[in-house]
Amino acid sequence: MKTYLNYWSMYFGSRAARSRRTMRTMQIPVAPSTGTMMALHTGLRRPALALIVGFSGVLVTPTNQEVAAAAASEITVKPPVLLVHGDQDEVIPAQALFLSAQGLGGMGLTVEWHLSQGIGHGIDGDGLRLGGAFLHKAFGGR
Repeated sequence: MKTYLNYWSMYFGSRAARSRRTMRTMQIPVAPSTGTMMALHTGLRRPALALIVGFSGVLVTPTNQEVAAAAASEITVKPPVLLVHGDQDEVIPAQALFLSAQGLGGMGLTVEWHLSQGIGHGIDGDGLRLGGAFLHKAFGGR
């Protein structure tokens, strides 16, 4: 957790200080693994969600068409999403990245993704850099 906080401070500390009012009203999940699954499931049903950055997770979707349609109708917000996954992930197969991106796109969300080469179930420097750039862009950075 300390790494994520340091990373946040390094890239966004001064911007966040200038926009405290905005930061108080938005939820910004940056989550690994199960946190990604939770953010994709519960976060899309919360009105103040600004974006989602997910690492090594998966969008869990029902296989029954009626249940899937009902779940999609519960979506109340469609924030931009970045998904990052390792191609050597031994916990959640890399194919989950593509299935998740396709499922989210099918619900009308804008999804960016990155497959990290040689990475297992974790986050590498490229993933952190891409997550930071995604956050920066979402808050009006260039």
